[in-house]
Amino acid sequence: MLSVRSLNVLAVAVWVFSGCSRFHSTPKMYRSMTSDGPPENVVQDQVRSLLENEMIRLWEPPYTTENKDATPELKILAEKYALQLCIDLRNVESVLESLRCTSLQGLSAKKTFEDTGLATIRINYTSNGKRKEKTRLTTKLNISAGDLRAEIAQLTGMNEGHVKLIMNSKVLKTDRSLAEQNVKNNSLIMVMQITVTEEEAKEQEMVFQEEMKEQDERKAKISRTRKGAEILAQHGENSNVPYLEIADQKGRPIPIPAEEKKALLLAMTLHEKGRAFMKKRDYASALLYLLDADEEFGKCGSELLNTVDNHAVLQLEVVWCFLQLEQLDCLRDAEERLRRAQTRLNNCYGENLERLYNLKGSTANEQVLYLRLKLLQGVVLYHKGKLQQARKHLNEAEILLGKLCVDDKKVVQLMSLGFTAQEARLGLRACDDDINFAASHIYQRREEKAEIRRKERAERKRKKQEAINSLVAMGYSEKAAAKAYRSANNNLERAIEILQYSPEHFYQDDEAGPSTRIEISEESINQVAFLGFDPSAAEVALRRFNGNIERAVQALMDHSGYLPSSLVNSPPSSSSPEDMEVEDASEEKRKEREIVEEVLADIPEHEEDYLDMTLEEEKEVVIKYKTWLQGSQQSTS
Repeated sequence: MLSVRSLNVLAVAVWVFSGCSRFHSTPKMYRSMTSDGPPENVVQDQVRSLLENEMIRLWEPPYTTENKDATPELKILAEKYALQLCIDLRNVESVLESLRCTSLQGLSAKKTFEDTGLATIRINYTSNGKRKEKTRLTTKLNISAGDLRAEIAQLTGMNEGHVKLIMNSKVLKTDRSLAEQNVKNNSLIMVMQITVTEEEAKEQEMVFQEEMKEQDERKAKISRTRKGAEILAQHGENSNVPYLEIADQKGRPIPIPAEEKKALLLAMTLHEKGRAFMKKRDYASALLYLLDADEEFGKCGSELLNTVDNHAVLQLEVVWCFLQLEQLDCLRDAEERLRRAQTRLNNCYGENLERLYNLKGSTANEQVLYLRLKLLQGVVLYHKGKLQQARKHLNEAEILLGKLCVDDKKVVQLMSLGFTAQEARLGLRACDDDINFAASHIYQRREEKAEIRRKERAERKRKKQEAINSLVAMGYSEKAAAKAYRSANNNLERAIEILQYSPEHFYQDDEAGPSTRIEISEESINQVAFLGFDPSAAEVALRRFNGNIERAVQALMDHSGYLPSSLVNSPPSSSSPEDMEVEDASEEKRKEREIVEEVLADIPEHEEDYLDMTLEEEKEVVIKYKTWLQGSQQSTS
C-alpha cells in the first residue's frame, strides 16, 4: 500500500500489492410512521423505487382521472406494496397519494417551462430547527448557481456565505450557469449549510464583503487546501527532497511519474481533509472535500486508479456521508459508487483477499472496509424496497461487526504500555483480540518503520560519502570537498563548479566561516527536518543563520529546500539580495507556509489510519435498519 509521508512521518495510506496500491453529529431524529417502522421519507424512497422498477405512472390512468383525482386502482396498488414492503397499508396509501400529487405538480411545472422558459427547481434543505424541509422555486436556467444560491438564502433565511448547492453528488460552481451544469426543469438540489464558529463567521463575513459575496468561507478553505497540496506537489517536483512522498505500506518510497504523482497528491490531500472532518462527525464539511477529491482522482490515470484502494475507500466515505446526512435522494447515486468500490477493492486485495493475505499475513484490519461496504449495500437495498436482499447484507455486516469489535479494556491495557489508542485497536484487530500478540505486533511494526528510517539515513550518508570521494579523486582535499558539497546542497555537479570557479573559499586552514561558526544541536536539525527538509540541508541553513530555526526554515522554503551557494557563503550580516529576501520574507511566502502547515496537520502519522474505526456508528446503523426490518415483519403478522 502506498502512503504519503511527511518528513519521515508516515501519512496518507495507499497499498501496493505486487503492482496494486493504496496510495459531531448527534443521533438523528426520525419521523416514524409507526413505532418500530421506518420514517416516512424512507417509506417514500422504497415506494418510489418500486414504481420506477415497474414503470408505473401515477399521474396517468388507471390511477388518476381526467379531473386529476385518485382512482380505486391506487388503493389496490397500495395493498400490493404494503404486502411487499411489510408496511402498514395506511402508510403506503399516504405515500402513494403524496407521490401522485408531486407528479401532477411536476407536469404543471413542465407546462410552465414550455410556455415561459421558467424552470421549477426542487430544493431540499435543513431548517434551523434541524427539520428536513422541501420547497420549490422557479427560475431561468441561464442564471448562475451563485444567483440561485442568493435566492435560496433569501427564501430560507440562511447566510448565503455558508451555503453550498449539491446536485447529483456534485457541488455546483457559483460562477457557472445552471444550464452549463446540467440543471434542468424539475431538478433536485440539496442545500448544504456549513456550520462555523463565531470567530470564523466574522472572518468569513469580511471575506464575503471584500469579494462582493462571490466567495464563502468553505470555498476559501477548500481553495487553501488545494493550494497547499499544489505547493507540496510542486515542491516535490522541483526538489530532491519533497515535503511529501508516496510510499508503500512499509514506508518505502514508490516511484510514480511526476504528472500522475502531482494529481494523486492533490486528490489524496483533499481526501484526507475530508476524513479529518469525518472524524469530527462534521459530515456536511467532509462531503464537500470528498466530492472534490473524487473529481481530482478522476484526473489520475485509469490504470493507476485500478491498482489503488484509495479511490474505493473514498467511494465508501462519500456514501457514508450521504447516509449520515439523511440525504436519501443522493443514495440513488450510492449503488454505482458501491459497485465501483467493490471492484477496486477486489482489484487491490484479490476477490478472496488472497493478495492482501500474501503480503501482510492478515486481513482483519481491511475487513472494516468490507463491513462498511456490506452495511451500505444493505441500506441501499432497503431503500429500494428489496427487503430480503437487504436483510442478507445486514446480517453479513452484523457478523463482521461482531468479529471486528475489540475489547475496550484491552485497548486501555495496551495504552498503559505506551501505545496509542489507534495502535491498540489496529493491533488487537490484526491479532484476533489477543493482547499479547497485539503488543508484539505493534512493537514489530514500530521497529520496521524505524529500520526504514535508518536505511534512508544510511543511504543519504553513503551517497554523500561517494560524492566526496569523487571530488577527492579529482585532487581536492577531503575537507574542501566536504565543504563544497555541503555548500552545493548535496549536488555533486554544483560542488564541482564551486571548486573550479571559487576554490579560494575551500582552501583556508581556518574554516570557522559563517557556515560552521557555531555548534548546531541534533534537536534543532531534527526540528527543521521534521518539516520535510533534507537533514543535511537543514544543518547548512541552521549554520548560515546561527541556529535561528525560523529563519532557516523560511530560507529553505524560499529556495526549494536548498540554500544557494551565494547565500551559504555570505556572512549573516551581508546585505546580499538573497539575504535581504530572507530578512524581508514576503507576506505571500508566510501565507504559503501557513497553508502548507494546515495541510500537513491533517495528514495522519499512521499509515493505516483509514482502517482505524471504532465501529460505534456502524453498530448504530445495523441496529436501526434491523429494527425497521423487524418492525415491518411484525406489522404484517
